[in-house]
Amino acid sequence: MKKITILILLFALTQSIFSQIKDCSKCDSKNYFEKDINHLTLLELKILRNEIFARHQYIFENDRLKDYFLERYDWYKPDYKSKNKIELNNFEQENSSLFLKKENEKITLKKTIIEKLKVFKQALINKDTITTNSSISKFVTDNEYVNLSAIRKELKEILTSINIDGIHWYNERGLFKVTTDDGHFLNETSVTINGSRVIVQYAGIGHSELLKDETAFSFGSDFYSVNEYQSWYTFEIQNNKLILIKHQAAG
Repeated sequence: MKKITILILLFALTQSIFSQIKDCSKCDSKNYFEKDINHLTLLELKILRNEIFARHQYIFENDRLKDYFLERYDWYKPDYKSKNKIELNNFEQENSSLFLKKENEKITLKKTIIEKLKVFKQALINKDTITTNSSISKFVTDNEYVNLSAIRKELKEILTSINIDGIHWYNERGLFKVTTDDGHFLNETSVTINGSRVIVQYAGIGHSELLKDETAFSFGSDFYSVNEYQSWYTFEIQNNKLILIKHQAAG
């Protein structure tokens, strides 16, 4: 019974820690710490930090921020006469700095991922095995049946079709996807980013538009569905390095 009571108290304490930072209604009277905000996304942190200013009726130059608070909160009534002359107390200043610090860490992570992906892609193209091995050799060592050269070859084929500079973001998720039609399959290559994880993927996602004719699956073409294949590699940023942690394939 005593153990159950302790577990209930621990659960309640955990819930209270996370519930404390759903909004910034207490940001003017309470200091928050990293443990209180580690679960928050980049967007959530940005909203919380700007809520500190919104509660002083700050007039945002960013229309999306202004509309966000106008549409959601009755208490936000911008004071257009104040000319944004507001003063934050010590709690607000420290909380704002904390949120901004965490935001910058997440922004830096995004830049690091792009930089490491570009270096890795170029190393594959240049057959720079020293650089590529720094990202994939541990995975190969830990998985004795993995073919290192085959992994390099497939990753090169996938990443060659990806414009890494063209990756765009929403919050902490990034994406670049290319769809091609080779006359048999619709093929999709993509890089998907979520936080510190990067998934590099190839997949057959459907039949070519050439195969719409009803004879295509009998004697009209040499298409065989057994050739369908997909493969995806999961990387993670670890100690500022891009590291392969998982490979899965089907087909």
